[in-house]
Amino acid sequence: MKLGLLVVTLLLPALVLAGAHTGAGQPTGGEVVSYIHAGKLLAVPGEAPRENVTVIVKGDRIQAIRDGFMMPSGEPGSSRVIYLKDHFVLPGLMDAHVHLGRASGAFQRRSRATDRRETNADRTVNAIINARLNLAAGFTTLRDVGSDEESVFAVRDAIDAGKMLGPTILASGPSISVTGGHGDDSTSADPDERARAGVCDGPDECRTLVRHLKKIGADLIKYKSTGGFASNTGLSQHMFAEEMTAIVATAHQRGMQVATHAYDAAAIKDAIRAGVDSIEHGFLLDDEGIRMMQDRGVFLVPTITIARPPSIAFRFVPEEEALSSVRLRDEYAAFERAYKAGVKIAFGTDVGVYPHGENADELVTMVSKGMSEMDAIVAATVHTAELFGLSDTSGTIEAGKYADIIAVTSNPLEDIAALKDVDFVLKRGRVAKQGGKVTLPLRYDLEHTY
Repeated sequence: MKLGLLVVTLLLPALVLAGAHTGAGQPTGGEVVSYIHAGKLLAVPGEAPRENVTVIVKGDRIQAIRDGFMMPSGEPGSSRVIYLKDHFVLPGLMDAHVHLGRASGAFQRRSRATDRRETNADRTVNAIINARLNLAAGFTTLRDVGSDEESVFAVRDAIDAGKMLGPTILASGPSISVTGGHGDDSTSADPDERARAGVCDGPDECRTLVRHLKKIGADLIKYKSTGGFASNTGLSQHMFAEEMTAIVATAHQRGMQVATHAYDAAAIKDAIRAGVDSIEHGFLLDDEGIRMMQDRGVFLVPTITIARPPSIAFRFVPEEEALSSVRLRDEYAAFERAYKAGVKIAFGTDVGVYPHGENADELVTMVSKGMSEMDAIVAATVHTAELFGLSDTSGTIEAGKYADIIAVTSNPLEDIAALKDVDFVLKRGRVAKQGGKVTLPLRYDLEHTY
């Protein structure tokens, strides 16, 4: 009989097989010490995997990695053994381009079919659900790059406070656009309404908006250099270079990184000159832009699955225009050329435009376009952690880092599609998924504060 993932809980001094976990798959009593028996361990993507090792996790941190399969011996409090001897274990994956407030994949058609606009409350519920879908898919850290002034911040803060089990979230709040640009959903010229919609014109107004977003809780800034398929606003540049410079300089002054949605080659180069940290999409990136990205260490977040047949543009524009978007991506092959040239590739999907939880489709697409399986995993771990500024705590399985660990049942270095079916997820030492089944997301033992 196949036992699958058997989690053994040790309540010292007696050894008890885990049949009744509490909370989100955790044993009770003190700081949990976990002994993860890994058949194969890719501790540092880019390096060779190890075989038959034990990852020791104490609380939310990785304590050590030892050869062989160790058993608990004398630690105070609760301990457990997590048997992954027939699994491939690796760091939790990261996605640099998600939209948690969007109902997976269907929101565009639904919103156009009715007069009702989604509220922040709707988007908060979406974000709770989608955060769990991403976590269950093995994505333990996310960067939300376009929501509103409340919903994703609220879910991020609830996760950080331990009220629910979810991925680490970095959130931009509303992404910045110019009047009439991609993402301008404002309904009036009222300054407060424009700020809520993330709209600014001119350097001074854009500086003020960045400061406002920092004030309401933004971890980073995302702005839109060009039009976009989703708003049917084209591919050309919408933002002046001086507006980009004002946005980036103000954000960097406040310790925030900056991402930009950009298709057009000229807009990409203006963004690089402005000091942007990552180019999102970059479908029309030219050779000069590639050299500039290399020279300045700018990351490309390619999101190429959304520009593959059937293109997501089918949801927004006539079929001929949608097919044109696919032809443009293939004609320019920006991802392939940037990867070959050595531009740092961070992993991002644009889920929310297509269903949350299907993030690993992008890994398959990247490999199909010439990226090695190892480099695809590096992009979704080491490089994205670097882009996020989290390399000291995340992206690899090493002593002192957060215990964000996943496992699959076959080797993704041989078939990257293995990462489409994540069997086990540990988020900061808490079991979020085991045996292919997710655990309870909410804390029911919190003290009342009213």
